[in-house]
Amino acid sequence: MKAAFVMYAAYNKWANGILLRECEQISEDDYHRDMGVYFGSIHRTLDHQLLADHVWLYRLTGDGEPFDSLDDDMTGSLDVLTEKRIRLDERIISTIDQMKESDLMRTLIYRTLRKPLVMQQPLGAALFHFFNHQTHHRGQVHALMHQLGRTPPALDLIYFQNESGVGMAKDKYRVMP
Repeated sequence: MKAAFVMYAAYNKWANGILLRECEQISEDDYHRDMGVYFGSIHRTLDHQLLADHVWLYRLTGDGEPFDSLDDDMTGSLDVLTEKRIRLDERIISTIDQMKESDLMRTLIYRTLRKPLVMQQPLGAALFHFFNHQTHHRGQVHALMHQLGRTPPALDLIYFQNESGVGMAKDKYRVMP
């Protein structure tokens, strides 16, 4: 199971890089424009993803700053968000790399933020949520880019796997150039 999380951590970095490069191609107004999605704008959606990742890493490792709200704006601008996202994606990769297979079955106990509940689940199950949450919000941003008339590259996991070779069986199923 750890191999899957190693792949998801690398995929996360790859997909975030694509979206951040796409954000550099739109105006500041479009980047911050309220487009009617849950967090309003592309910026607020990406900022929420960054904040949620910090919350989860704190839960997973006990390292970093504890947050008590998912509504804080951590960055304000694309430049700051990009800088923090790059550092955080490296931290995610490092955190996963340091885990042992046996760590994935240990019980994780944490308190939720929106509806304060104490949760208990295997660490591996929490990691599946962690990476799925990232994918969910990247999909929202990808759709917002289309609404702005852009056509960002596909973010499907299979494209990452083919490009990187991660998750492919000895290149047997990999599309070769």
